[in-house]
Amino acid sequence: MDVERILAATKDLITPVAVVDAEVVERNLSRMAKVAADHNVKLRPHAKTHKSSYMAKRQMAHGAVGLTCATFTEAEVFADAGVDDLLIAHPPVGRPKLERLAILASRVKRLAVSLDDVGVARSLPESVEVLWEVDTGQHRIGTLPGEPTAAGVRELVKAIGAGRFRGLITHAGFVYAATNQEERQRAADQESDGLLMTAELLRRRDGIAVRDLSVGSTPTAGLALGGGITEMRPGTYIYGDANQVTLGSQALEDSALAVVATVVATPAPDRAVADAGSKALSADLQVAGLRGYGIVLGHPDLSVARLSEEHTIITANGPTRLAIGDRVAIIPAHACTVVNLHPSVLAVSPKPHWLPIDARGWRQTATTGS
Repeated sequence: MDVERILAATKDLITPVAVVDAEVVERNLSRMAKVAADHNVKLRPHAKTHKSSYMAKRQMAHGAVGLTCATFTEAEVFADAGVDDLLIAHPPVGRPKLERLAILASRVKRLAVSLDDVGVARSLPESVEVLWEVDTGQHRIGTLPGEPTAAGVRELVKAIGAGRFRGLITHAGFVYAATNQEERQRAADQESDGLLMTAELLRRRDGIAVRDLSVGSTPTAGLALGGGITEMRPGTYIYGDANQVTLGSQALEDSALAVVATVVATPAPDRAVADAGSKALSADLQVAGLRGYGIVLGHPDLSVARLSEEHTIITANGPTRLAIGDRVAIIPAHACTVVNLHPSVLAVSPKPHWLPIDARGWRQTATTGS
């Protein structure tokens, strides 16, 4: 990211403002598409990172087979944008969601959900396929690899039929606890090995066809995609963030998203305060080794030490050398949650223009297309 270009593009705007470098985005999209192609797996990016119909179209243009979504709003907006193969990676529980799901299923060629409960699967519209969630270490939802998952899938197939069981899915979110490359590789191996072992059990002993084995996270992307893994679902790679830089899964120059803020106070030589707090910079996730809540571009000696709602406290071991009125560009710790805080981002290069974050939030009514 060219910090001078970012600051120049926002010099007449009120801060805080989220900015995306479109050239870096295109590089990131091309790179991940190549990773998928080199390993002969399908790319189904998790679009919760950008929540943008424009960026969804760019991912499809770079060879994605479809998109992964976290919310019905995301899925509906991307369906409006022409994406007709969608996975909702969140169990749809309750009548309002099931009604929305039925409407969405009528609008796209292929729709699947991930879940870990046969009762939830029974409630789905008949055209919706299922990926069974396997807990390979995240300890969020999912059944353990091996027999616990096999038992669940056997019941699932009895309940909805073998044709609607697409396969197994997992998420190596536990990789964010890694502190080095060896631990990232170990997380990737654990993610894929859990699926491969379970799929072999289902195929060999139970005679159940397992069409897809879907893994996903940016830090593990490309590290363990052999042996029968069919699909990858990285999300953060499109924008990058300070967590990815710290983990070593992306370089600082791969960071495409920044929040520009203005210094509004310098109460001490080693402390400056800017106007982008937790309502503009997420306090959601920091990996081990990351100092503070982001990286101040061009100022490696500075740390985004604390956030309150409308204030960012920037510190240094010595003088910050920041003055009131200075502007800084901060690569956030976690891109996904930062994007969700902003109604639009300023896309820079070649000509700055506003890009709406049109899939953010939770809408109470379904969209039905144009």
